[in-house]
Amino acid sequence: MLSSLLLFPVKLLLTYGYTALFLWSIMEGEVGLILSGWLASEQRVFQYENIILVAIAGAFIGDLLLFLVGRIFAKRTQHWFEKHPKKERTVMRWLGKWGALLIVFERFIYGTHIPVLLTIGMSGYSFVKFLIYDFIGIVLWSVTFVSVGYYFGQNAVNLILLIQKNILAVLFFLLIFLLFFILQQEET
Repeated sequence: MLSSLLLFPVKLLLTYGYTALFLWSIMEGEVGLILSGWLASEQRVFQYENIILVAIAGAFIGDLLLFLVGRIFAKRTQHWFEKHPKKERTVMRWLGKWGALLIVFERFIYGTHIPVLLTIGMSGYSFVKFLIYDFIGIVLWSVTFVSVGYYFGQNAVNLILLIQKNILAVLFFLLIFLLFFILQQEET
């Protein structure tokens, strides 16, 4: 039984299939990939391999657009970062420390996707290297989340529902974690 919060995305995927998945993947779409994987395991609308291909295409286009916005509109992007100076410093520090690994794994770090891609675009990072590392990251990302939905099916959906039903408890623990993180950052 799906709750109303997941009912709409599932209905969207069932109605518009790969088109909905493609658009969802442009904007990031872990939940869409998990739900599509689950629907494929139930043999409804989707096939495992096709989900991955569509997700790769959508995510690659979305990432490329963000990178190019950072590259082409560097001054405007810099203006945005002036309002969020800590984000830019953090991304530049991570890029210096981890380089290509940041590009490969940024999709797995919640809240970093847009700032990382804009900053990398602004930084003058090699376009060809970006394309290669981003493609590797997108393949890992899509296979991971589609597989979670496909192989853990209803259990993955149940976990999403559990989080949804207990959102206040989840937010409380996230707030506690954030507080400890901020306190740790202030000590260093």
